[in-house]
Amino acid sequence: MIVLGLSGAVNHDASAALYIDGKLVAAAEEERFLRDKHAKGKMPYEATKFCLEQAGITPEQIDIVAFPYAEIGLKSPARWHYAKRHWYAPDRALTALFSGNRRYWRNHRNVMKLLDDLGIGSKRVKFVPVEHHLAHASSAYHLSGFKEKTAIIGIDGKGEYATTFFGYGENGKIHKIKEFYDPDSLGGLYGALTEFLGFEMLDGEFKVMGMAPYGNPKRFDFSRLIDYKNGDFKVNTKLVNVVGTRRFKKNGKGYFFSPALIDWLGPMREGDEKDEPFIDYAASIQDLLEKTALKLIDYYLGDIIRETGKIAYAGGVALNVKLNQRIIAMPGVKELFVQPASSDAGTAIGAASYASQLAGVPVEKMAHA
Repeated sequence: MIVLGLSGAVNHDASAALYIDGKLVAAAEEERFLRDKHAKGKMPYEATKFCLEQAGITPEQIDIVAFPYAEIGLKSPARWHYAKRHWYAPDRALTALFSGNRRYWRNHRNVMKLLDDLGIGSKRVKFVPVEHHLAHASSAYHLSGFKEKTAIIGIDGKGEYATTFFGYGENGKIHKIKEFYDPDSLGGLYGALTEFLGFEMLDGEFKVMGMAPYGNPKRFDFSRLIDYKNGDFKVNTKLVNVVGTRRFKKNGKGYFFSPALIDWLGPMREGDEKDEPFIDYAASIQDLLEKTALKLIDYYLGDIIRETGKIAYAGGVALNVKLNQRIIAMPGVKELFVQPASSDAGTAIGAASYASQLAGVPVEKMAHA
């Protein structure tokens, strides 16, 4: 059985991955062929061609196409949560309720066009949409090789609506325990401060992580950015993770934080300056990310971790190695598998691996990256 995974659902990091009888034989990011970092707004045409050529197969041989973006029903708490938390932007709130799957159908049209353009055949092949965070989860759990009950963590900016996933894998199946929904996003919060610190969101987060050790996380109290209590958290959308008229605007560009953040912390960092207070801001947001994530992991997955010691982890925030060090140091942790392609580029692998498992063909352990 041949499964093609495609990503590009969230407008960046388009990629393709190919499984043949449970073995990952090829995977590539579109940016490598276009020489356009993150390949924003693109579909993985060249990456798909590469995977087919690498595997030595023709488009007509593909049995299943998996895509890491699915419809979210109105009965799901996701759309209602989004609408409630975006009350200050009525257009966004109402769209979530009355046209909440518009992005799915736009993605669907783009995928169908790609399949026809490349000769795969949209009407011939079986199409399997996979929820974004399930794709991340599969890319970590199913490729980890863990046989024991495994705690699964997925933390990123946002998929359809979910931003954070806690669950477990057992006997090849993934079980959800808890999801958090936009705008309550640890990845989004870190991205907002990435912008404030003068870097590009979805690209410069590693630079913020690199700045953090030079600063003092105790100099500034960033706790007002998140309200955490008894396993629940809410991001302060008066300051960050904002949309519409709440966004700070400069030179025609809207940012993911509000003017109120500027009033509190002062002007954005500009140029190459890496002095105070910016290094302290980086240290503070890194500290807040670590403390909040560790509390959530222990709250939802602590019992599983103490039972088997196995964790599988993916999502953009999984690339934050300082947080990963703290996770490894948690009591009871024996092994942590972090999907090397933890960004959204890796959801092509995850969608394909999930679809393969769903079709009854288990995927092999990822032995190299």
